[in-house]
Amino acid sequence: MGPLALLITAILATLVLYFWARKAQLEKQLLEEREENERIMSIAEDLQARLGAIQKRSAGRSFNALDRLCEQYYIYEGTDNLQPRILKEVRSIVEGLRADDGVQKQLEQALNESADDVMIKLRNTFPKLKQEDYLLYLFAASGFSSTTISTLLEKDKPYVYNRLYRLKERIKATETPDRGLFLACLDR
Repeated sequence: MGPLALLITAILATLVLYFWARKAQLEKQLLEEREENERIMSIAEDLQARLGAIQKRSAGRSFNALDRLCEQYYIYEGTDNLQPRILKEVRSIVEGLRADDGVQKQLEQALNESADDVMIKLRNTFPKLKQEDYLLYLFAASGFSSTTISTLLEKDKPYVYNRLYRLKERIKATETPDRGLFLACLDR
């Protein structure tokens, strides 16, 4: 009976340890998901603040990100579906800025209207820049944070810092009369 009891105890102990480890793994996964959701919500808040500022500078443009988020919040407040719905809207906004040429052109037009056609001048002065560099400049000059730019470009922050530094140095090295404008927009 002794070896059988020992075997049963070992099996039970193994099962307990397995379920304990599984619970710890699920808690860790849940914590990571919460942190990712908080990061996305932080980005959404930053985007909304920047889009609101752009909207004020360019009356007539309608960046309705806040309206979309508030609508989802109103519909799903108090339910388990609230967070997934809000995150879906945030992802939609991020994807629009990340990949939708129309949304990017609206943002560029708003920046041009508020900053003396800076993007038009930048494209004319530096016609050989990569599209990613134009987007980097657009997002930075629009006042987006490094976290937001990293998310929109799908790059790590050090990459964004490095590319922005190189872009600034390239602008500083040119003798264009618009150099001051280009740099001032990046320092907003």
